[in-house]
Amino acid sequence: MYSNTLVVFALGVTSGVIVAATSSYFLSKRKKVSITVVPRPCSTVAECIGNTPCVKLRPERMGVDDCLATIYAKLEFQNPGGSVKDRIAVSMIDKAEREGLITPGKTTLVEATSGNTGIAIAMVGAARGYKVIVAMPRLQSMLERYILIRSFGGNVLLSEPDLKSQGFLDLAETYAKEHSDCYLMRQFTNSANPDAHYRTTAPELWEQMDGRVDAVVMGAGTGGTAVGVGQYLKEKNAQCQVIVVEPSESRVFQNAVHRTHSIVGIGTGLHVPMLEKLDPGAPFIAGQGRGLVDEFVSTDTPDSLDIALLLAETHGLLVGPSTGAAVHAAMQLGRRDTMKGKTIVVIAPSSGVRYLQHPMFRTLRRQAFEALSEEVLSTAPLSMSNANSYPSAESVLHDRALEERKAATQAESRLELVGRVQGCVLGLVRTLLEAPDLKPSDNLIDHGATSLTAMLLLGKLRSSLEGVLEGAEIRGLRLAIIKERLWGCTRDLALGVVGVDEHGNENPTDAFLNATVTIEYCGG
Repeated sequence: MYSNTLVVFALGVTSGVIVAATSSYFLSKRKKVSITVVPRPCSTVAECIGNTPCVKLRPERMGVDDCLATIYAKLEFQNPGGSVKDRIAVSMIDKAEREGLITPGKTTLVEATSGNTGIAIAMVGAARGYKVIVAMPRLQSMLERYILIRSFGGNVLLSEPDLKSQGFLDLAETYAKEHSDCYLMRQFTNSANPDAHYRTTAPELWEQMDGRVDAVVMGAGTGGTAVGVGQYLKEKNAQCQVIVVEPSESRVFQNAVHRTHSIVGIGTGLHVPMLEKLDPGAPFIAGQGRGLVDEFVSTDTPDSLDIALLLAETHGLLVGPSTGAAVHAAMQLGRRDTMKGKTIVVIAPSSGVRYLQHPMFRTLRRQAFEALSEEVLSTAPLSMSNANSYPSAESVLHDRALEERKAATQAESRLELVGRVQGCVLGLVRTLLEAPDLKPSDNLIDHGATSLTAMLLLGKLRSSLEGVLEGAEIRGLRLAIIKERLWGCTRDLALGVVGVDEHGNENPTDAFLNATVTIEYCGG
C-alpha cells in the first residue's frame, strides 16, 4: 500500500511538471500583449499637464548621414495648451496661491510673453477662475497666439516691435502697477519656473530614457527649462552635458550683439536672469558655458526653419522654429567624435500649428490660397450647353502643374542671379571691412560694419555690379542699404538687391508706390 502511494505521488509530480512545461512552451509562443495604462479622468485641465512622450529621430532622413549619437525629442507640444509653458503656468499659479498672493475670481494675472506662456496662463487661468492679461509684441507672426489667448478669455496688450523684448516687459510691468487687483507672474525671475522642470520635466525624461541621457539640448527664452532640467540631470549624472542653443543672429550668451531673427521664443536679446544667476556678475564669453550649462551653441534662422519643416515631412512632427533650432544643434553635436554611441535628448517646446502665420509657412500659405481660391471654377451655372467648356479637374491640375514648373524655373534663375550678385558684393564688403576671409554667411556687424560702411557700400555697389544687373533690376539696390540688411550677412544683401527670398520667390512690391529714398550719414 505504501508502495502504491509513492507511485501515485510520483505520477502526480510528473504530470504537474509536464503540464507546467507545456504551458510555458505555449505561453512563450503567444504574442506578447501590450497593456496601455489609460489615465484616470482629471478634475481640471491643469491635471493633464506633463507626461509627454519621447520620440527617436532619424538624422539621415534630414540629410545628416554622419550623426554618431542617438537623438530623441521630448514632445512638450503634446501638453494640453500646446507647449512646454503649460508646466510653468500651473507651477507659478500654484506657488502664488500657496503664498496667498492671488485669489480666483478676484485677482487678474498679468504676464509679458512672446506668446506661449501667455496662452498657458490664459488656459490655466480659465480653468481656475482667473482673469488674464497678456502683453506681447505687435507682430503678424503672433496672430495664432493672439487668437488663442482671446479664445481662453484673456485680454492682450500690444507693444511696438521696434521696442523689442523690453517693450512688452515694460508694458506688463506698467499695467500691473497701475491696477491694484493685478498680479504680475514674472516668468523671467519666478522660481516656480525652473522648479516646474526640476520636479516634472526632468524626472519624466530620466525615467523614459532609463537613465541613459548623455546630453540635453534646448533653447532659452527665460532659461527656466535649462536650469530646471539641467540641475536634475546633473544630480543624476554629473557627466551629462547641458547645451543651450540660441540664434546665430542673436548670440548674446556668446558675447555678441542681438539682431532681428525669426526663431520665435528664444534669442530675446536679454541676458536672462536665470542664466545670469548661474555665475552672478561674470561676463558672457564666446566658447564658454555658464554654471550647469556646459556650452552655448547657435544655429541661424534658415537652418532652423528648414529642420522644423523637415521634421514634419520626415517624422510627422509638426514643430515650431525653436524646435528646429534645437534639433539642428543636436545633430551637429551628434557628429562630434566624443558623442559616438551617446544619447542626446532635445526638448521640443511647441507645435507648428502655432506658427501658421510665420514666414516658414509662406510658400505653403501661398499654395493653399491659390488652390482654394474660386478663380479656377466657372461662375456660370453648369448646363448641357456649357458643360463641355467647364474646366475639368484634370485640366486644372495640368495647368497648375505647368505654372508650378514655370515658377520653379524662374525661381532657379533668380537664385543664380543672387549667386552672381553675392560674389560681387562679397568682394566689395571684404575690401571695405578689411576682412579677406569673410564668408557669405558671416554677420557683417561682427566684422565691424557701421553706418559709415553702409554709405561706402552704397557709393560703390552700383559700379561693382555693372554687367550683372541692368535696367529695372538696378532699382533693387535701395534695399541693400537698409540697416537690418547690413547688419545681416552678404547673402542677405544679395537677396535684398535682387529682391527675392531664399527660395527665389520675388518679394512683394506695390506697383502704385513710386518713392525716392535719400540717406545721409550724420556721424551717428
